Amino acid sequence: MQRMAERKDFAEMTEAMRLDLSGALETRGHAIVGWYISDPDAALVEIEQLNLHSCRAVAREVGLDLDNILEERARLWPQLMRWEAAYFITWTLTSVLTKEERRQLKAEYAANAREAGSIGETQRFYLRSEVMAARHAAFTQRVLSALRAHDVSAGIINPHEALRISREAMYREISGSEWRPSLPGDKVMARCPEDDVTKPKADCLLWPPLSEQLFYCDAVTRGGQRVDFGDNAYGCVDMYLGPEDVRPFVELSATVGLDRIPWRAAVVIEGCGRSAMQLKDIGASFLTMFPGNSDLRHAFRFLREAREQENHISVRLRASFATWAPVEEAAKLRRRISTLAQRIEGWGNAKTTTVVGDPLEGVMSTAPGLGLASTANSALALLGDALLMLPWNRTASPWESGSVLFRRPDGGIWPYDPAGSRKRPLVVDIFVAPPGAGKSVLANTINIGLCLSSAVLGTQGAKLPLIGKADIGKSAEGFVRLIQEALGPRRRREAIFTSLQFVPGHEFNIFDLQVGCEYPLPLERAFLQNFLALATLPPDQSTPFEGMAQLISLVIDESCRLCTEAGGSAKHYRAGHEPEVDRAIESYGIKLHHELPYWRDAVNALCDVGEYRLAERAQRHAVPILEDLIGAVRTDQVRDMFDSLKLAETSEKASQIFERYIADLIRRFPTLNAPTRLDFGPARIIVLDLQYVAPTGSAAANRQTEMMYLLARHILARNFFLHPEYLAFVPDHVKDYHCQRFTEVYETVKRVDYDEWHRTQGSPLVRAQAELDVREGRKHNVQLGFASQRLSDMGDGIIAQSTARFVLGADDQRERDEIIERFGLTEASAKIVRHRLTGPRRDGAPFLAIFRAEQAHYEQFLVNSLGPVELWALSTTPGDTSLRNRLYEKVGFSEGLRRLSKVFPNGSAMDEIERRTTARLRTGDALDRVEAGVVDELARELIEGHGLGLVLRPHERTARNDLATAAEQLVPASGRAETGISRPTRSIDVPPLP
Repeated sequence: MQRMAERKDFAEMTEAMRLDLSGALETRGHAIVGWYISDPDAALVEIEQLNLHSCRAVAREVGLDLDNILEERARLWPQLMRWEAAYFITWTLTSVLTKEERRQLKAEYAANAREAGSIGETQRFYLRSEVMAARHAAFTQRVLSALRAHDVSAGIINPHEALRISREAMYREISGSEWRPSLPGDKVMARCPEDDVTKPKADCLLWPPLSEQLFYCDAVTRGGQRVDFGDNAYGCVDMYLGPEDVRPFVELSATVGLDRIPWRAAVVIEGCGRSAMQLKDIGASFLTMFPGNSDLRHAFRFLREAREQENHISVRLRASFATWAPVEEAAKLRRRISTLAQRIEGWGNAKTTTVVGDPLEGVMSTAPGLGLASTANSALALLGDALLMLPWNRTASPWESGSVLFRRPDGGIWPYDPAGSRKRPLVVDIFVAPPGAGKSVLANTINIGLCLSSAVLGTQGAKLPLIGKADIGKSAEGFVRLIQEALGPRRRREAIFTSLQFVPGHEFNIFDLQVGCEYPLPLERAFLQNFLALATLPPDQSTPFEGMAQLISLVIDESCRLCTEAGGSAKHYRAGHEPEVDRAIESYGIKLHHELPYWRDAVNALCDVGEYRLAERAQRHAVPILEDLIGAVRTDQVRDMFDSLKLAETSEKASQIFERYIADLIRRFPTLNAPTRLDFGPARIIVLDLQYVAPTGSAAANRQTEMMYLLARHILARNFFLHPEYLAFVPDHVKDYHCQRFTEVYETVKRVDYDEWHRTQGSPLVRAQAELDVREGRKHNVQLGFASQRLSDMGDGIIAQSTARFVLGADDQRERDEIIERFGLTEASAKIVRHRLTGPRRDGAPFLAIFRAEQAHYEQFLVNSLGPVELWALSTTPGDTSLRNRLYEKVGFSEGLRRLSKVFPNGSAMDEIERRTTARLRTGDALDRVEAGVVDELARELIEGHGLGLVLRPHERTARNDLATAAEQLVPASGRAETGISRPTRSIDVPPLP
């Protein structure tokens, strides 16, 4: 199912499916087997196939050493997740044909056999019929349409896959193998006959029988309830009396899933009409004098009334179940059989039996696709009730695999592909959650998945995706540090975390152009227009002055023109500003032809010799800076057009207002009025912390925040929206260079994330730029992500265009109701928002995911479960990050994470920090000093191996006094706080940590 549902929703859906399928199942000839399997023991195999194998391969291609993270996932996820699958097996029997059609069928078989000749013991491919194929295809399509019409994802699998499923269902030890059957049409290797065969038959050249391919070892029956298949012993449970209260199959699968036992089920419904139980109906009527027959007569009367009043047909229903355990663990098998039987009987008060006569036949009743027989008792059930018992009502993912794995609360595996792919070509994610709900960790998990997905594969080889994030605080610092360490010391500059500040070394010029260009590209011009419009706008207004937009556009052109005209205001080259450029000019013997050479000449000369990186650094001194705008607005061209324009609000000329605001901008933000020094070099992942430059609390502060978000977007994504069409604006001498760049960037997956998006409220220009990026993101292969604490912070435009909504919680009932109403959630999803989003727990952080994928709508309740190493690496809690950073500094990245995960396997030390802080506050110390002291104390214990750090030491203890000393150090932590007495501590003479 694409959405979660309640019982009343299931009842409505089964009623609609009943109407769709009644015609096909009213008479004999068609059957549906609802087959389901759940196997926690096969979880690792499935996780490897869906996620870990491809993640390891991508990591090797990109050069990311994430083995510790991936190995931890391989250890953790199989303990929390289970593999499951559900299939409908549709059957069409010859009884569906008329008498004349059956005669034609026999004639067709005979003609095919004569044409094929003698084929020996091989697959009888001549047993095919166009009549039967047409009937079967029509019935299968009818079932498929009935499912898809009610938001149930379904597709048809090919014969090779179907036979592989059947074989793996019988022999669970080979699950995940690469076995493939040999079928008519496949290439087949000829087999040599035995030496004593003088006239070999044709079967040596044809496809071997399916029985020889499917069964590779004997089945051994042991007693009346157990049969051995390969490495496992199987036991069966049959339903001999249907449920009193018919319930959806998902309730059974979720309950048994929590028991973490492997099991499978086959629920068979056959079209039979009233004829299936007609003899019993007649017998019960004749033998009315016996009390036991009254229930039968009431049941048959109920079915007749349902048929007469509602046209609700009955079908023949049988249900078989099986579980298994290793052959040497008979006791475990008995326990699992007992558990399974109890769970089935709790499924609406059904009745089961484990005595089926032939245990082999009972177990084979749950083998998919090999036969329609079943040892279970036949029951006559209403079609609607029977459909409800089939395994179609579990929730599923639109992706077969993905570089991110979530899980359902019952343990089901839920793959997610952050690259989007063809199923979600437009990727716009929004994250809604109050502080501490796991929002940042989830966003970082998705970004790690993006680095391990198909997004890294491009025309220029495997590279990290381009990721830019505007952050408030250090929620993404752990993600960047993790990628840096995975890249190694030589490539760590490919991922950068930095705080944007107005201090030397952080200079950034908004007029930086693409190397070799003299004028901004259209997208760069749009940014300059918006940024300068904000800069020349009073803090309490949101509408620019009359004519200011036209003035800004002309001033931008004038400033660029002045910086390109030799003899005018072009920037003169001076040695010493860029030593690397100076050395390149000298080494290449470049002659700058003017007495006072220009930076623009150096740029062109370096481009001609292919030194584009150095040309870019030289160009930073050749382009305008903010103070050049004042000279541009005073030129004759601008004066002629705007000198007579006076603004009614201030009685000033537009050019005077522009000069005043630009001068104020230079005074407040001097780092914007200088050549760029904030150089990210080869970085492909950049996180900018705006905490120090994006204040709140006043109109002026909000205006500054607007400008900084707009500036951050330009710094991070100025190259993300490059397109080969922009080559028309590029000078000829650098067109070949930019052609390769623009094409590579255009074909690369890019992502821009904005945290604390509520800071942009009341910023129409910033919001308009973001909405434009959202609308054009698909065209440029750019993903967008927005995170905030309330849904209303996002804005209607972004919410409407978003294709993934991650809801991790809400602060109050009003916010919950707004989320439910805005997204049009089902009642089942609404209850998740109201009651189940409890924040991070020991087993993960729950969230509601709402997707648009493949023109379908998905609502899923999922859990993001990470191991302690990954949780510590991505933690954003201040106390945890302080402790983590201290260990990074002293013992290194990998060793620090190992120690933290060993001592605090839940991924956080906040409980211990709070306990010690509370104890120390009783002595009257200041809170900030106490917290810092507690973190330092914990860090020392983990570094030196005493206190809580004792668990890091070898288990062998050679001296009893060492243990006594260790105990003495552990106990006084609370004792000192309670009594106010400070005791001296003794050092422990123990071997160094491994």
